[in-house]
Amino acid sequence: MKFRDNLLHLRQQRNMTQEQLAMLLGVSRQSVAKWEAGQSTPEVDKLMRMADLFECSLDELVNGDLSGRAVRAAEILPSDAKPQDTCGYDRHFRSFSLSVATGTAIIIASAALAVLCEALLPWNHNLPGVVVLMCVAVGIVVIVPAGIEHGAFNRNHPFVEDFYTEGEKDAVRRSFTRGLAGGIGLILLGCAFAGAFDGTPLENIAGSGLLLAIAAGVWLIVRFGILYWASRVDNYNKERSDEIEEQSDPLLGPVCGIIMLAATIVGLTMLWVGGYPDSDNIFWMAWPIGGILCAIAALVLKIRRNVRR
Repeated sequence: MKFRDNLLHLRQQRNMTQEQLAMLLGVSRQSVAKWEAGQSTPEVDKLMRMADLFECSLDELVNGDLSGRAVRAAEILPSDAKPQDTCGYDRHFRSFSLSVATGTAIIIASAALAVLCEALLPWNHNLPGVVVLMCVAVGIVVIVPAGIEHGAFNRNHPFVEDFYTEGEKDAVRRSFTRGLAGGIGLILLGCAFAGAFDGTPLENIAGSGLLLAIAAGVWLIVRFGILYWASRVDNYNKERSDEIEEQSDPLLGPVCGIIMLAATIVGLTMLWVGGYPDSDNIFWMAWPIGGILCAIAALVLKIRRNVRR
């Protein structure tokens, strides 16, 4: 038997879906489908994980005939089994959303604290800047590790079976609605508070209150917005699938590299050569324009891939 025949037999023997096998191996469902169709071959580390999962040797899995091997009843999944969160998806996104929301709110609140310091201690001109730098540093310390962990989770789990019930999705949607309304309400309340004291001696303190209200509102919106998006597991799977396709496109990296190198040449030429008004002030625009062109190139290549399907 070929590998694809062994894989199909072992999976069906355990009443396991392609989605469930993909989750256990940390690959997309499309990858499992391609393996079983003989369109591609898994990497060695995936083969080793499958050998451990199906309790056979690597040679038996690839070259042997496993059709006659019996399977224990405990290894057979019930046909009506409810999907489970085997990879810690919900726990990860709760932690990730909390870190991103908190880090973002801290950075916004740094401006509020700086304004407050300037209002209460006008003689200390250095304190506001120090407060901003300290708060931004704390915000970065909170956000960056969460972002790195999120990237690793995405790579290790490109496909997740939707385990949320309709009741759980409705609860998350209601929480998001309340969080969004509460966040917008806090921001509007802060605007009203700042407007009430505009032109008075308490103007700066009121402005600080506005920024704190914005920080709290943004925390609510970001926190519950990420959780709402995560509860739509299909969105997560589609995004991971699109990322895999983009990474597999051999043209995307070279095209973006050429664009950014050209942008660097243009920007440095504008800075060093000049020859026209305000050249020292606008040379940096070459890099944002290069980034926009990279985004356009990525979209064009994506359209090209879709047309070829």
